[in-house]
Amino acid sequence: MNDFEPFKFSIAEVKSATSSVPEKDWRLLRRLEIPDHFNNPRGGVLKRGLVIDVEATGLSLENDDVIQLAMLPFDYEADSGRIISVHKDNAFEALREPSVPISEEASILTGITDKMVSGQSINEQAVASVVATSDLIIAHNARFDRAMVEKHWQCFTEKPWGCSFSSVDWLREGFSAGKLDYLGMQFGWFYDGHRALSDCEACLALLAQTLPSSKQRVLSVVRETAQQTEYLICAVGSPFEEKDTLRSRGYRWRPDGLSNGKVWWTTCLDPDAEVAWLRSNVYHFEKVIPVQEVTAMTRFSDRMWDF
Repeated sequence: MNDFEPFKFSIAEVKSATSSVPEKDWRLLRRLEIPDHFNNPRGGVLKRGLVIDVEATGLSLENDDVIQLAMLPFDYEADSGRIISVHKDNAFEALREPSVPISEEASILTGITDKMVSGQSINEQAVASVVATSDLIIAHNARFDRAMVEKHWQCFTEKPWGCSFSSVDWLREGFSAGKLDYLGMQFGWFYDGHRALSDCEACLALLAQTLPSSKQRVLSVVRETAQQTEYLICAVGSPFEEKDTLRSRGYRWRPDGLSNGKVWWTTCLDPDAEVAWLRSNVYHFEKVIPVQEVTAMTRFSDRMWDF
């Protein structure tokens, strides 16, 4: 306890029936509870979405493994992005014994221990039956989740994917970060995070929100981004001294040990312009640069590196 608290007023003053505390000086957070129905249908074409989340032994795509998988199906109107209903009866959550021990950090974060997953496995047919009915799979960090689940379940390779984290320009929408728990609090709710099904529910609640700046529904933005064709550009053999130039351009480093790793890479909508920039600013000659088409069928997957 401090001798002086850094608050303008006490909780009791806010809760008082005769409170005169200005609304701008406080914020109410409520525990998230997903309803069975978000909206009544308005005659639009209905699609089936699937929110997924995985918990893993750690954060390394090369070395870590899945310990928990959760999936939550929902129906939405394709034209408006309005979520209609949530199929809670078909929600899926299960633990599995990984090929490597759970790191201390992951165990602290998720509450899942090696003892809890010992001898556990996830039925492949059960997973496939949930995935089969979906038109679009969404995760809040699809770059991690898709790579992880495709190691074990072939059905995830057969569906288009979207990402609620990378598809939205959260900074331009007025948010300082894109973490799921932070975004939830900005929209007025909190939840018990870092268990897979709870994260699925939080992601679904986020998809139902309307963005403050663009006034678009989050789900609509995710779908629009998923439908775009992008191009994977790899700065193969780029000079070491140009790493800061590439980083400032938005290139990421793909580590050694992954397919076609040890390379700076990015995705873009105009590959010709990006190749011209690389030749002018990085290589300084007419370098042959690999370009790979990326769609929702391969985006976030290790398969987009098969070239």
